[in-house]
Amino acid sequence: MGKPFDFEATMAEWKNPGPPAFKGVGKKDPIVDAWLDDVKAKCLERKIPKDFWHLVGQRGLGSKAKSRFNEVDQVMMKMHDGKYKWNWKKFKVAMKNMGCKWNPAYSTFHTPFILAN
Repeated sequence: MGKPFDFEATMAEWKNPGPPAFKGVGKKDPIVDAWLDDVKAKCLERKIPKDFWHLVGQRGLGSKAKSRFNEVDQVMMKMHDGKYKWNWKKFKVAMKNMGCKWNPAYSTFHTPFILAN
C-alpha cells in the first residue's frame, strides 16, 4: 500500500503562480469551462489524485467567487443534513451554474428550504 497523498504539502510547494485563478469578476475571468479544464490539466501535471481536484479549484477562487461558492456550499449542506461531500463532478456542476444573477428589485426568490440556522 502506498503512502497517502499529502495535499497540504503539495499546495505549499505550488507557488508563483499558484492554482489557476477564478476571481468571479465577469470579463476578467476565463470562461468557467476553460478554467475547469486548466485546473484539471494542472492537477494531472502535478499528479494530484482526482479526489483532491475540487480542493485545488477552491484554492483558486478569488474572494467574490469564493463567497458565492460558500453560499452554494451552505445550501447543499442544509439540503443534505450537514453531510454533503464535494467531489470534482459536483464542483464542476456548481461552478458552471453559480453564475446566475438574482436582482431582488425585479424578482422574488422562493425556496422550499429553510436556510436559517
